[in-house]
Amino acid sequence: MKQRNKVGLLISLIILIGIVAIVFFSFTTYSKIIKDDVLNISKLTSTNIYSEINNELTKPIFVSLTMANDSFVKQWLQLEDPQNNQEIIDYLAGIRSKYNYHSVFLISAKSLNYFHYNGLFKTISAQDDHDQWYYDFINQDKLYVLDVDQDQVDNQRLTIFINCKILDDQGNLMGVAGVGIEMTYVQELLENFERDYDLEAFLVDEQGLIQAHTNPNLIETQNINDLESYSAIGPSLYNKTDTINVFNDDDLYNQQYIISHYIEELDWYLIVRKDTSELAQSFNQQLYYDLFVIILVLASVLIIVQRIINKNDTQMKKLALLDNLGILSNRKDFDQNLKATLSLNDETKGAWSVFLMDLDHFKDVNDTHGHLQGDEILKHVMTLCKAALNDHLITRWGGDEFSGIIYLPGVLAAEKLEALRLEIVNDPLLSKFNITVSIGVTQAIGIDTEDTIIRRSDQALYASKTKGKNQVTLL
Repeated sequence: MKQRNKVGLLISLIILIGIVAIVFFSFTTYSKIIKDDVLNISKLTSTNIYSEINNELTKPIFVSLTMANDSFVKQWLQLEDPQNNQEIIDYLAGIRSKYNYHSVFLISAKSLNYFHYNGLFKTISAQDDHDQWYYDFINQDKLYVLDVDQDQVDNQRLTIFINCKILDDQGNLMGVAGVGIEMTYVQELLENFERDYDLEAFLVDEQGLIQAHTNPNLIETQNINDLESYSAIGPSLYNKTDTINVFNDDDLYNQQYIISHYIEELDWYLIVRKDTSELAQSFNQQLYYDLFVIILVLASVLIIVQRIINKNDTQMKKLALLDNLGILSNRKDFDQNLKATLSLNDETKGAWSVFLMDLDHFKDVNDTHGHLQGDEILKHVMTLCKAALNDHLITRWGGDEFSGIIYLPGVLAAEKLEALRLEIVNDPLLSKFNITVSIGVTQAIGIDTEDTIIRRSDQALYASKTKGKNQVTLL
C-alpha cells in the first residue's frame, strides 16, 4: 500500500508540474507554424488509407491467382467439352458465393467462350470492340492486370476487373480468369476516408488517368496531369521507389499537401490531397511548447505506468500458465507451445513429438483415500515428470491427464517416455497405491495441425489403455 501511495504521489507531482509548465508557456506567444506536425498528420492519415485500400484490393488479386492455378480449372480447359460446361459454371458460382464478389468469370483461349457464374455468356470476338481488352491483355507480358470497365453481364455496371492468365506447365495460354469488384464498393471506401479525414483520395494509373474516385464522372475520363496542381509536380508524383511521396512548398503549404503511394500489386497509385490551411493556422509556437511539455509529462507517466503494468503482467502470465498444484504449467501453456512449434519452419524445429499421458487407477485412490491423498499422488507424479523431461515440455492437461512435447523423433520420444513409465512403476510411493501410467505418443508430420496431432496422440493413448494400461504406444 505504501508503495502504491508513493507511486500515486510521484505521478500526481509530475502531472502537476506539467500543468504548471503548460500554463506558463500558454502566456508566451510566437508566430511560427509547426510545419512538421502538419506533415506528420497528413502522412499518417495517408498511410492509413493506403493500408486499407491495398488490403481490400489485394484480396481479389489473390483469389484470381488462385483460380488461375487451380488444377481443376486447368484440367477442365484441357478437356473442354460443351457437355461439361455446367461443371465450370458451378465452380465460378462457388467462388462468387464464397467471396461475395460482384463478378466471377473465365474465358477459354481455345474456344473463346466467356463463362460467367450464371452460365455461358458469349463467345469472345476480335471484331467486338468490347472484347478488345482480352486481346490487349493476352499480348501483355503481365500475369494479371486491373481493368476498369463496364460489366456487360450486369447492366453495364462500372467494375474493377482483375484479369489473370491461366498458363499450362509450358507457359502456354489456356485462358483468362478473374473476379470483378463493383466500383461503388471502392467508392464507398474512398467516401469514408474523405469524410473521416477531411481530404480527397483517389486511384490513378501510371499515366495519371483516374481509375477510382468518389465522383464517377471522373473515372477513366479525367487525367490529373491536365490539372495544374499535379502537372507542376511532374514525374516525381509517380515515383515507385519510395514508399510514400509528399509534395509541398512554401507557397503551397498553407493550402494543401499532395501525397502519392505506389501500390505494387495493383500497379496503381493512391493520390491523397489534404487541405491543411485551417490546421496549419491553428498551430503556433505556444502549441509547440505545450506539445513538448505534454509529451514529456506523458512520457514520464507512461514509463512509470508501463513498468508497473509490465511487472504485473509478467506475474499474471506466469500465474495464468501455472497449474493449480503449482508444479507444472497448465493446458494453456501446452496449447501455446504446440501452436508456436507448428508455426516454425522444418529447419528450426527438427523432428518432434506430442504425447498424452493418463494415470492408471487414480480414481481408486480418490475414492478410497480421498482427494487430499489424490493431490499428493499428482504432485509426486508431476515432480518425477518434471525431472525426467526437464529438456522437454510436460503440462497438466486436466485431472489425472498430462500432455507434452518431446523435441525428438517418435522412436526416441517413445524411449524417453518408456523410461519415465518405468520410473513411475518402480517408485515406492506410487507402487503402494498401484499407480501406473498409460502414454500415447506420435511424431509430428508436415501437414499436421493442432487438432490432427492431438487426435493422433489421443488415439495412441486409447490404444495403451485398451491393451491393458501401463505402457507406451507410438502411433
